[in-house]
Amino acid sequence: MKTAIWSTFVLIVTALAAPAAAPVKVALLDFDNQASLAADAAVVGGLPPKALAEKGVLALGAVLANDPAYVLIDRRDFISQIQSVTLTDNDKKTALKPSFLRAAQAVNADVVLRGNLLSYAPGKEVINQGGSKTEFQTLTLRVSLEALDTHDGTVIALVEGVASRNFRQSEVQQKVVSEDELVQLLQSALRKAVPALNEKLEMRREQQGSRPKVKLSVKTGATDPALVEIDGTLIGTTPLANFEVYAGDHVIAIGKAGHQDVSKQILLKTDTTIEVPLFRTQLSAEEMKAVLDKARLNVIAGAGGVEPAWIINTIESSGK
Repeated sequence: MKTAIWSTFVLIVTALAAPAAAPVKVALLDFDNQASLAADAAVVGGLPPKALAEKGVLALGAVLANDPAYVLIDRRDFISQIQSVTLTDNDKKTALKPSFLRAAQAVNADVVLRGNLLSYAPGKEVINQGGSKTEFQTLTLRVSLEALDTHDGTVIALVEGVASRNFRQSEVQQKVVSEDELVQLLQSALRKAVPALNEKLEMRREQQGSRPKVKLSVKTGATDPALVEIDGTLIGTTPLANFEVYAGDHVIAIGKAGHQDVSKQILLKTDTTIEVPLFRTQLSAEEMKAVLDKARLNVIAGAGGVEPAWIINTIESSGK
């Protein structure tokens, strides 16, 4: 008997001593409406899908704020990082909204979370009992949550949640669903999605725990700013400094209005700085010679002849 009690005590102490997984730092990006509603549909509430979806960020924040698996980053702080940048080319100005990835890294987020209201589906059932008709109206909400990796924008998880509510209508009792009840139904659908989100994020954490990251810096010299894409995701503009990506193969593309777009697949093994000469679409012979002469110095990776060479420096090559 003493042995059994001692074994039980050891198990309890071991469980209490096991370190809990660190909560996920989440930045809420947006909550969009993808639901449509037929004009002749019987709606039990007066709040249309678009107006309900506009409350989605706050509803999702309320759900996650009470979940110990998450730490919410102040949305205002996150959004304030996404500031408009103006690109100027031949006296033409173009407004650019920088990538949410850079904003997420600036606030040290692990995951960017965005939501969608997928469907807003009212329905009804009429029951005739002894000549007396009773109508039951239903409202079903389906939502989705998409978690994005802050290092490369890949989709970590895409989960759904569904919640329904029935409302009894009769000749003597007519129910109109309030705005508060619709928000509660939205939160209920979001809660249904969170367990699956937890599971997928934990799987991702285990898979990525040992995956190394490197810092990437990109500049284009006098042609800054230029747009920078990594693996098809716009991550910001040059000069780009110490942007974290996973080590491995990546396709880096750089473009600017009035200049030739360039792209290259690069294997990143350590912290890397890249200088990319950009050609204007209309370039004089003297200007082209100056760019090529500069590119011939310290060239580690050539461009195959058509686009200018990329000057790539790593920790090893720079001697740091």
